[in-house]
Amino acid sequence: MKLIKTSKDHAVALTRLEELMLADPAPGSAEDEELELLAFLVEDYEKRTIKIPAATPSEAIRFRMEQAGLKQHDLVPFIGSKGRVSEVLSGKRELTLAMVRKLHEGLGIPLKSLVQDSAASLPPIIETDRYPVKEMFMRGFFAAAFGTDWSRVKERAEEMLQEFFEGRQNDPMDAFNRQTTSKKAKVDVHAVHAWRCRVLDLADSVELPEYEADALTEGFIKDLTRLSRFSTGPLLAQQALREVGIAMVVEAHLPGTHLDGAAIWNPKGFPVIALTLRHDRLDNFWFTLFHELGHVKQHLSSASSAGFIDTDIDGASEKEIEREADQFALNAFLSEEEWDRLSHLNYADEIKAAAKKLAIDPAIIAGRLRREANDYRKHRTLIGQGNVKELFLKA
Repeated sequence: MKLIKTSKDHAVALTRLEELMLADPAPGSAEDEELELLAFLVEDYEKRTIKIPAATPSEAIRFRMEQAGLKQHDLVPFIGSKGRVSEVLSGKRELTLAMVRKLHEGLGIPLKSLVQDSAASLPPIIETDRYPVKEMFMRGFFAAAFGTDWSRVKERAEEMLQEFFEGRQNDPMDAFNRQTTSKKAKVDVHAVHAWRCRVLDLADSVELPEYEADALTEGFIKDLTRLSRFSTGPLLAQQALREVGIAMVVEAHLPGTHLDGAAIWNPKGFPVIALTLRHDRLDNFWFTLFHELGHVKQHLSSASSAGFIDTDIDGASEKEIEREADQFALNAFLSEEEWDRLSHLNYADEIKAAAKKLAIDPAIIAGRLRREANDYRKHRTLIGQGNVKELFLKA
């Protein structure tokens, strides 16, 4: 008797096995030994060639229900409503990560049976209520595979966050956030972190040359300021920065973040300047851009410390860093001597003439005059209100 290798051999062996079983040979006889050996060979062949389909998640749940004597209503705490329980058991609804975790930990159903993956493991829990998941979903933070209808996918919030963060939800990252908010306003640090991760994802899709800090010369900075005089200046500045290896991206702030922008060191080896355009004005755009560029040039590097919130800094050294970034932004457009000559201007024609002579947008001067006077009713027609967001929407 030899090893069964083909389906033909298997059929012949089954026929002979059936004959021996019907004959019911005496224990210890030659036929009994043949029966025992043939049964072993048939079983060995079937194990090698016949794949038994793994139980589906619904079958695994039903098996556990039968073992424990559970009814459908007993599954509500693990799956949700009675309707969802019925849909899961009928195979019409997929299990969410939250359901899998509850069924595995609460009913002891093997994880591999619930996810049909022998190597599966449960990721650390993400508390979904800490994040503005719906806002993130509506703005396209998550993979298209989750769909476009929030009412259908909201129960998969944890899966979406797991995929989005890819383990980054608790990772610190180097960043200098510029935020304008009152001291009483509470900053949602989880939303801030989600926004940073989104910004890094956007930056990863930008094609950049290798970043070299030496490229940020005085000449480059001055040329960048002169782009402000063009109607498409913000887009030109974005391109100019990308040409020296800096990813400038635009992503609106999330609720509770109060973010104007941030300078972030991307782990892949280049700086990212992110702007929210929360204040859709040219004066704010250029000041925030150069504030963050000041951080890139003076403070941000692969070896820099963890980031902080600009408007909520306690240490004197951090306050000095912010002062330096502000001063960089102001001096990039107007030297102290130039500002001394312009700080008295009151009329639109004077401001426009001075801006033309300096080859910068009038919004730069008008915005600084408003800030220095702490009077934001002044020069409203010169600050480029509503002239920034539309540029990036059309781009």
